[in-house]
Amino acid sequence: MFLAQSPAQAGEEINTILPDHVIRVGAVNAPPWYQKDLLTNQWTGLVPDVVQAIFKNTDIKIEYVDTQWGTAVAGLQSNRFDILGGFNNTPERAKAVDFTRPMGSHQMGVLTLEKETQKYQRWDTINTSQTRLSAIDGSAAVTLLQPQLDKAQWIIVPDSDNMQLQMESGRADAIVTNDIQMAQYIQKRHQGTMIIPQPVKEQATNMGLRKERPELQAWLNGRLEQLDKDGTLKKIWQKYTHPAK
Repeated sequence: MFLAQSPAQAGEEINTILPDHVIRVGAVNAPPWYQKDLLTNQWTGLVPDVVQAIFKNTDIKIEYVDTQWGTAVAGLQSNRFDILGGFNNTPERAKAVDFTRPMGSHQMGVLTLEKETQKYQRWDTINTSQTRLSAIDGSAAVTLLQPQLDKAQWIIVPDSDNMQLQMESGRADAIVTNDIQMAQYIQKRHQGTMIIPQPVKEQATNMGLRKERPELQAWLNGRLEQLDKDGTLKKIWQKYTHPAK
């Protein structure tokens, strides 16, 4: 139904779904998903780029609300914000909130400052009591990989800066995150080795929204499908997965 709509029709549809003409987007200061300019309070990053594309040619104003991955479900449930991008659809989360179709996917990996990286080539060789891993609370690394890497020592922190600090200070041997975030770190810091351990673990990422909002969910799915078909999503993802050297 949505694919047959013109941009004008899609704009009218969302005006009915959001009568206040505002969409509140939960935002976690975790580059490259979201990055907040502390001077201007403006948000940039992969998710804001996707959100801008979704609501292009509509009358909807986009507002960002600070949150954390670990508390995002509560933020959606309590109506602090309407949607949260870059949010992985897990069985546990799906009990509490709804999800759109994927807005893209990424590979999970580790980044280390160590010179010897052989033990990081496979997940089973990483999973030892001698390995200290840092990850962000509520991230795919924690929800998906911590249960599988149950012998490793985990240092769970609230955000990217703290995760990186654990590794840089020597409290963690490596950080566990996605290929996008690792590529951004290497580009910015000019250090570290990114490894995608075998077997490769790829994770689709979605937008989360409060349950009982089927009209908004369907409209977002229609827009994401359109942006996927016309190549917009691919262009946005490539901007962050293959940053300029």
